[in-house]
Amino acid sequence: MNEIYESIRLGGDERNVERLGVFVAWLVSNHLLDPVFEKTAGSAVARLRLQDLTGPEFLATVLHGELKPTHLNEVGRGFAEDYFVSGRFNADYCRSEYTGENEWLRYNEVSPSVTAAFRQYCAPKPRWKGLGAKILRFPSRKQ
Repeated sequence: MNEIYESIRLGGDERNVERLGVFVAWLVSNHLLDPVFEKTAGSAVARLRLQDLTGPEFLATVLHGELKPTHLNEVGRGFAEDYFVSGRFNADYCRSEYTGENEWLRYNEVSPSVTAAFRQYCAPKPRWKGLGAKILRFPSRKQ
């Protein structure tokens, strides 16, 4: 596990503040923060959930520009590593067609993809892939 999942990069082709802000906003909105951290940042968490604070603003002011594993609870860390670190979030984010400045409209366009990935991540994994059972029918005995 990395010390930092990603840090803010401003300006140029490497700019990631909007992309990272969307993911952070989704994590916060879906209660995937570490409980102690969430309690410490309570008012900012509440403001983000009420959409009074954007994901990039939360990232810059509360997370000091870095998304770390310590910011997330166990499920949040697992999902971030499975979806964000693997690059699947970037692919979903790049499919977004929104080009404006409203961060919540951007969030609304990307969040269904993140939610679908989270549901898939949380879905029970089949234990016996490809195995099945055949039910045999035996003739009954007549007495």
